[in-house]
Amino acid sequence: MADAARRAAYTAYRRIVNGAYSNLVSFPKELTGLDRAFAETVALGTLERKISLEYAVAPFIKKETEQELLDLILTGLYQVFFMDRVPDSAACDETVKIAKDLFGARRSGFVNAVVRSAVRAKKERLEAIAEAGGHIAASMDKALYDMIKSQYPDKADAICRALFGAANTCLRVNGLVSNAAEVAALTGGRVINEKTVVGADASEAVKHLESGKYFIQGAGSQRAVERLGAQSGETVVDVCACPGGKSLGAALDMNNSGKIYSFDLHANKLPLIEKSAAKLGVTIIETAEHDARSAKTELLGKTDRVICDVPCSGTGEMRAKPKIKYKDPADFEGLYKTQRAILAAAAQYLKPGGKLVYSTCSINKKENEEAVSRFLAANPGFMLLREETMLPCDAEGEGFYTAEIIRENSL
Repeated sequence: MADAARRAAYTAYRRIVNGAYSNLVSFPKELTGLDRAFAETVALGTLERKISLEYAVAPFIKKETEQELLDLILTGLYQVFFMDRVPDSAACDETVKIAKDLFGARRSGFVNAVVRSAVRAKKERLEAIAEAGGHIAASMDKALYDMIKSQYPDKADAICRALFGAANTCLRVNGLVSNAAEVAALTGGRVINEKTVVGADASEAVKHLESGKYFIQGAGSQRAVERLGAQSGETVVDVCACPGGKSLGAALDMNNSGKIYSFDLHANKLPLIEKSAAKLGVTIIETAEHDARSAKTELLGKTDRVICDVPCSGTGEMRAKPKIKYKDPADFEGLYKTQRAILAAAAQYLKPGGKLVYSTCSINKKENEEAVSRFLAANPGFMLLREETMLPCDAEGEGFYTAEIIRENSL
């Protein structure tokens, strides 16, 4: 039988390209340790290099090929082209074995011919990818690459290079019951500050989540909570709260004193917040189903701070979620109207002098700077205090946008 880890990687990759979320794809229970890590690396690595690999193998495929065969070829060639410690012979032999197991001798012969031809031309094909540049080298939808290039002309190549490789695991420390040094020791991470530990071993981080000493939260989301600056005793509204990280972070900043209203459009997701809050010992969060495109009348003008993390394209998360690399920006158009409606409604919750943090996990300026500038132009009673875009090529390794907006006057 073919190597179990490689077969699991192929199965996972197929599920992802056919619609499954990459972060939710499961692997066989019997696949553990290094074998599981290998399978995950191959599946997600093939996904992040998909366009580059298709370009590399194209000269060796002279006829229309069934997608399931092409997908298997790509997972095999990812090991050859982009995994230094995998012998070419092992990658070839095991890929052909999987083909024979799944598709029979005739089609495995085709896979064998294509894979071995590509391996023989490995150096030339890697050079061809580099020479092609642009969206081929970036392994990204062309229109999305062009958007990034137009918005960040001096940093586009650095952004695209930064999207290869595993993302950091970032933890938010629960200061109610623990400290950064303890969390770092528990998870194998390093202390950034009293609230943040990064570089934690992902499996160790998941293993110890039930301790309630921390929760997993990206650097960008932590930055948004930091910018919010919630204080003990204040009233906070989180308009698009699920899965709840920003509400939880604000509650910890408030020393679990005050009130946080965590709203979300999807009632079935609210238990995620409630369960996490209970685990952390947070008691000041009240959840409710609500559409963020309108404001709850009973809270108008009554809150000190508002968390406005809107639904977005996720282009800042392409390193952690490589499937986003193949989105067409034309599909983002429907988001813009929703984002602007949510921001306009969320601002109505603020007291005079109150602060709103608008944020996205996107690097698309239409979702970020343009959305905020439109809001400010239409609402002269508000002022932009500060805005910031983290890029995947920055130290944090992810893309995220935050804007701090202050309400100056009565509406």
